[in-house]
Amino acid sequence: RALRGTMTVYVSMLRAVNVGGTGLIKMDALRELYESLGLADVRTLLQSGNVLFRSDLKDRQRLAKRIVQEIERRFDLQVEVVVRTLAEIASIVDRGPVLSPRADPRKLHVMFLSNVPDAAAQAALIKWHKDKQLKEMLEPRGPEVYLYYPDGMGRSKLTTGVIERYLDTPGTARNWNTLIKLVEVGRELEAKDRPSRS
Repeated sequence: RALRGTMTVYVSMLRAVNVGGTGLIKMDALRELYESLGLADVRTLLQSGNVLFRSDLKDRQRLAKRIVQEIERRFDLQVEVVVRTLAEIASIVDRGPVLSPRADPRKLHVMFLSNVPDAAAQAALIKWHKDKQLKEMLEPRGPEVYLYYPDGMGRSKLTTGVIERYLDTPGTARNWNTLIKLVEVGRELEAKDRPSRS
């Protein structure tokens, strides 16, 4: 086994869990599932399917696939799972809100995609957004889409479903405050590794 120090802190985000009465999973049952897969220091954040853990596995697609299969086996639910390293989430937070520096963080979201969409798909989404003349701001960047909803997400036409359809890849969105909390919890997990200075 690898030494604890070589373990990566990962953040996994489940799509459409505990939203509007569908995909109900208790967080303690979810924690237990991750631990059964041999993942270490499992922590959940909020009820919306954010799970932090440590693993010495480097293949995140394989990690995501194992989690998806186990959720289906245990809970009979088909759930998309997007995995990022803590470092990737932290770099997004450290860079700050790219769409509008004065934006209300409650209205800022980042959608994390399973794959990087191709350029034509991104262009099609941007064109649709422009043609609709929506108030919302949108910026695809690699495997993420930055979003700003000035009037909230509730009634917006710029839904995650629309984004997934245009980009032809599943994803899940988190608001800015959630990302900040994920980084805080992840850094606590990382700190467990550092030898304490006497």
